[in-house]
Amino acid sequence: MPIKKVSKKPAQTRAKKSVAIAPKALNARIEKDERKIVRLESSRFALYIYWMIIVFFVGATFYILGRSYSILNPKTNVEVVSESAVINIAQMTPAARADLAVDRAKTGKAKLLAGNVITAIADLSIAIEAAPDFVDPYIIRGEAFMQTGDYNRAMEDFNMAINLDPVNSVALYDRAILSARMENFDAALVDLADALSANNIRPSDIISNRDIMSRRAQIMLWNKDFEGAVVNYNAAIAASTVASYEDFAGRAEAWTALGMYQQAADDYLAAITIISNTIQNADTNEQRNQMSRAALSFFEKSGALHVTMGDMEGARTDLEAAYTLAATMGDTDTTNRLQALINDLK
Repeated sequence: MPIKKVSKKPAQTRAKKSVAIAPKALNARIEKDERKIVRLESSRFALYIYWMIIVFFVGATFYILGRSYSILNPKTNVEVVSESAVINIAQMTPAARADLAVDRAKTGKAKLLAGNVITAIADLSIAIEAAPDFVDPYIIRGEAFMQTGDYNRAMEDFNMAINLDPVNSVALYDRAILSARMENFDAALVDLADALSANNIRPSDIISNRDIMSRRAQIMLWNKDFEGAVVNYNAAIAASTVASYEDFAGRAEAWTALGMYQQAADDYLAAITIISNTIQNADTNEQRNQMSRAALSFFEKSGALHVTMGDMEGARTDLEAAYTLAATMGDTDTTNRLQALINDLK
């Protein structure tokens, strides 16, 4: 198709042609343009007024909401931080300070259990200021600091609690856990030995001897004192009023490290049996799922032990049980891996 040439006339010529309009038509166009300008200016003015109204009402709304919030919620963050000054603890009677300390220790503990760590620390700090010799707030605040990862302040609180009450088994137990997290296993074991002695002198309704011995066995396991771990797991299991699958599983790990494979397999089976008998009593689905995962892991570890002992039939039985659990939980990756292990058994 031929290309049509575009005429390129000088700009001056085109401009002259464009204004070659009759005077009457030109006046009409000017009037029309003026009306458009008036309408445009009117619309702009109306839009401006509209937005001014919106801004006014938005500002008024936030002012009203702010006033309402200040009335319904008189305490701000600043007031919460300086609440001890508002309460004016220094001018309270000793009895009032004691009551305040007990109350804030109680609310602080409740908030910590609910996961409100920061507000729990605030309440516990007020309790400590009100009654510096009251041990419980130091322990609870130490636990709160430990949850935040502030190990230094947690250690200060546990040290203060133990200084105030040297036979407080809970404070000693908590400080042992903190020391273990800081990988100071020797200090942790010393505190747990002291906690056990303190608990025998003044039994706690929070921790039992079984808790202390089980924790000591776990730390010995981490510290590769496998024989000591077995001894303490034995004591924890003997002291248990309700069998704990964690104790049997922990002892199984210690047996495995010592090369006592049959004892380890037996303990894994005991742990699985406890889970089977108690899983329906779990409080939440999350706990049931956690217990199922633990049982699956124990079956698999027991299967590996039977392979090591040359008992392929026992290994197959354990791995097939693990496969069934994984299939029940819909864990396709684990079932595929377990099926491959089963196929490899001869």
